[in-house]
Amino acid sequence: MFEFSFDPCDPVFDIDGWRLSLQVITFENTYGIAAPDVTETGAGHAVRATSLTWAGGTQPAAGHARIDARRSDDGLELVVEAEAASTIRCTKLIVSGLPRGELIGHRWAREPVRRAGTTVTYPLTVHTPLIFIDAGDGDHLYFESLDDRVRAKRLAVIERDDGVCVELIHEDAAYEMTRRTTAPPWRIGRTRDPGAIVRRHERHTDAAFGVEPWATRADVPAWAREIALAVTLHGMHWSGYVFNTYDDMRGAIEHLADRIDGRRVLAFLAGWEGRYYWQYGDYHAEPRLGGAAAFGRLAARAAELGVRLMPMFGANCVNANLPGFAEWGAPAEMRWPSGLTFRGNSPDWDVSRARDPGWQIWLNPGAPSWRARLVEQVSALTAAYAMPAAFFDTQHVWTNDPRHDLYAGLVALRDELKARFPALLVAGEGWYDALGAVTPLSHSNVPAAWPEGFARSNRSFLHLSAGDPSRGSTGVHELGHNPFALAPDAPHIIPTLAVVDGTIARAPDGVAAVIEQAKAYARRYL
Repeated sequence: MFEFSFDPCDPVFDIDGWRLSLQVITFENTYGIAAPDVTETGAGHAVRATSLTWAGGTQPAAGHARIDARRSDDGLELVVEAEAASTIRCTKLIVSGLPRGELIGHRWAREPVRRAGTTVTYPLTVHTPLIFIDAGDGDHLYFESLDDRVRAKRLAVIERDDGVCVELIHEDAAYEMTRRTTAPPWRIGRTRDPGAIVRRHERHTDAAFGVEPWATRADVPAWAREIALAVTLHGMHWSGYVFNTYDDMRGAIEHLADRIDGRRVLAFLAGWEGRYYWQYGDYHAEPRLGGAAAFGRLAARAAELGVRLMPMFGANCVNANLPGFAEWGAPAEMRWPSGLTFRGNSPDWDVSRARDPGWQIWLNPGAPSWRARLVEQVSALTAAYAMPAAFFDTQHVWTNDPRHDLYAGLVALRDELKARFPALLVAGEGWYDALGAVTPLSHSNVPAAWPEGFARSNRSFLHLSAGDPSRGSTGVHELGHNPFALAPDAPHIIPTLAVVDGTIARAPDGVAAVIEQAKAYARRYL
């Protein structure tokens, strides 16, 4: 975490025992507030500053800021307003002098508060804007945003000489940024029951984003509630190495359906379209895997057995070398709020150790040109082969794009597909609170603690990078190898089997163990 090399000299004011400061950050500089006036309001306090400062408080600047602090049962609810001479990027509310303890942050996993600091970002590295500091002896401090939209939040936790400092940063949607901003309420407090805070926060997010229980949500077809086994059938690696042809995949599901009721099986098709990721943006049956005829045989046999096929599509990643990219791809390139192009995770696909896949471009599904192409490609395959489900890779990747609302684009993608295919299950890789309302099935970012909120409305299966039982191969995934392990025993995590070349023949005991786990899952949870 980067820091200034000097004391910014931000005024610190005490409200009901909470030490607060404020910064206003534009795209040109970072500003403090000048000589804030703190007054009692009955319900709490109002903090007003009629001008700003910069350069560590040594230079004056036009603008003003206000904090309305209302008392709650266990702390404060704070609303920040600000105006500056140029476009405001974000506001930073600073809470200092806090007790030392453990941070419960990234998906509510625990880690020590570090002097170098830790930043959790919503919706990228934390699934909901709520963190805790475990101060010991059962005492917890909590910090949450009560936004009802998917907008950038960054919560930084830093060890200081006088204890711990927490920075609460809100960033407006980039396409709405002006010289004025009003952040949604921040709530800070003390509790001995963090689970109660989690449940209260989940009630807020459920209402804000329309999240419904798994058992009754209308976007989950009845067959999906009977699934007890997810099998990842790996097709073609980025390099062109073939793990399974379509006929191999057909043989694998026949083997499984001989040992467990086919209606319990969801077959996740990864790398089915050809070279994994290289082919993203142009989806069709790959000749080297058997072509359209073999893919049709796979689809027909799966339907006979009751097995549901779920092919994988890239929600936001394509090969920029595809024909027509300038028309449908270039206008949709993801950008940061500053306007810089977003380049994403840059896997080392070619093992050159350079991590420089210049052909791999990230697109925003909020852009009409890319979403229209994606809808048409998914629809063509779904209609041709009666596909019951579609899986969108990296749909959880988010940027505060100044041109298009990314989350709204995912909602529109789901709605346009469901309008054409009402019974289609729309699934995706990752999960955060609002995304759970769009893709009810996912396979990453499940919270490490208090998973009940996820489990109530969503289901998961092991990630694409899970190792197969024969040699720990992750198939088409860039990780390479990962130790084989059974899925955790939980109602919201579906037992999962990865199948690469030779898995079923070389690891019959491992395959059988997953099948037995799936049968037990069906008896216990379905």
